[in-house]
Amino acid sequence: MNLDLDKLVHELSDRLGEQLAPAVTQAVDAKIRELGLDRVERKLGLLPPAEPPPAACPTERARLFLRSAILRTDPGDEVVRKALSESTAGAGGYLVPTEYRAELLKRLPELSELFPYVRRIPVSTDSGEFPKLVGDVSIAWGRAENDDIGETAPAFTQLTWTVRNMSAITYMSRELVDDANPGIVELVTDLFAEAVAAERDRMIATGNGTTQPEGIYSAAGLEALAVDGALTYAKLVELKYTLPRKYHRNARWVMNSTNLQRITALVDNNGQPILRDALVAGETPRILGKPFSIQDDLPDPVIFFGDLSQYLWFDRQRLLIESTTTGGDTFARHQVAVKVVERCDGKLGLAAAFVKATGITS
Repeated sequence: MNLDLDKLVHELSDRLGEQLAPAVTQAVDAKIRELGLDRVERKLGLLPPAEPPPAACPTERARLFLRSAILRTDPGDEVVRKALSESTAGAGGYLVPTEYRAELLKRLPELSELFPYVRRIPVSTDSGEFPKLVGDVSIAWGRAENDDIGETAPAFTQLTWTVRNMSAITYMSRELVDDANPGIVELVTDLFAEAVAAERDRMIATGNGTTQPEGIYSAAGLEALAVDGALTYAKLVELKYTLPRKYHRNARWVMNSTNLQRITALVDNNGQPILRDALVAGETPRILGKPFSIQDDLPDPVIFFGDLSQYLWFDRQRLLIESTTTGGDTFARHQVAVKVVERCDGKLGLAAAFVKATGITS
């Protein structure tokens, strides 16, 4: 059967001559447009495309296409049918460009909206103390000539920190690593890096302070403004100016998406929206003149306003991602292991640098 089919294909190809290749190309293009693939084809994959199958001359590609078309009415040759698969252009590979096979559809990573603004402190031990100011100096007036100058001194305490470990590991068969397109090890490495970035933000916002870093939500000593109802323009203004002015320079709002949506609907006393989107590319949208960060692990009833540079992130070991084919059981099981480790802690250094609104409802 194979020999007769090959003979038939070559005879048809020879008789059609130069008309065959353009006809095949026109048919394929029409099918691509019918399936809507011409619109998708221009979009690059998230990762580089795989190497295309070995190229053949136009006449040979046309013969392959013709051969596959004949096989549609002759299901008897299963060996040839299986060989002509997506990897062979003439059997449908033209309709599945290599970009689609190399493209991985995955969720977009969460943007890191808190970590870039905190103060990062490298440390070389697993625990320690950090000096913390709790009382300012004072200035006196009215000293008489030759009298002693009144004594004043700042008051300090110690902020203690303890390194905690966040980690994860995944195993993959060597067959998957060898065959996957795009490269699975690089993909998992990217996913781990994105997950760590999201986890840092979550800890800065909501960490419990015992088995995790301390988040601003769990930190003690923040001055609170009770809203106890729907959020209003007046309450936001009051919250903003509850924060001491010395912390306003680097201050930003921290909230979840629900409260951002609520604020979007608010207007000031002149009927103007209090959330101002950027008018120029590259500018930062602002609420009452201050930027904001979104962290959706925060609960709906609270909004924070403060200076994130007063939050301290202690780095004992920055993000470490390693892979192995010989460690543990990976050699015996013919696997690749990828792990991620970061050793760190976080504390709100100055509670006075943040205020919070509580009791917000819809």
